[in-house]
Amino acid sequence: MAPNLTPGTFKIVSLIDGNPPASVNLTAPGFQPVYLNGPVTTWAISREGEKSYRLSVGAYPFTGVIDNNVTASIHAEQNVEWIATYREFHDAYTISPVNDDILGWTVAYDETDSKVLMSQITLRPIISTKSIPPQFIPTQLFRFEAVNE
Repeated sequence: MAPNLTPGTFKIVSLIDGNPPASVNLTAPGFQPVYLNGPVTTWAISREGEKSYRLSVGAYPFTGVIDNNVTASIHAEQNVEWIATYREFHDAYTISPVNDDILGWTVAYDETDSKVLMSQITLRPIISTKSIPPQFIPTQLFRFEAVNE
């Protein structure tokens, strides 16, 4: 995996057990939460700025945040530019809003309960160790897997 994310079509998968994909439902209200293991898992990644991206899933051209929950939306005012920061030790990325890289996508996940079916993705402070290299928790790490369509 290259450290620099390139525009294209991907599945965004969590590094928690089983690598479940970030997704949305088939229904198409104005916006809905992004969660794991839903039916729509294909994301379009496009460059917004020099180091920022727009993340679009299914019929939703925008990904934003409402009440600290990551949402997919048809409303441009809910568009958030995202930074995907490559974490070499984990061969994965943290995903943060361009205006607040202290926060990142986080899966609500209890490691003692292996039945993670539909965990919502929220925005929480990124947790890392002060070691070299820094270590990050799997609930905040994601991989972008290319989809050939």
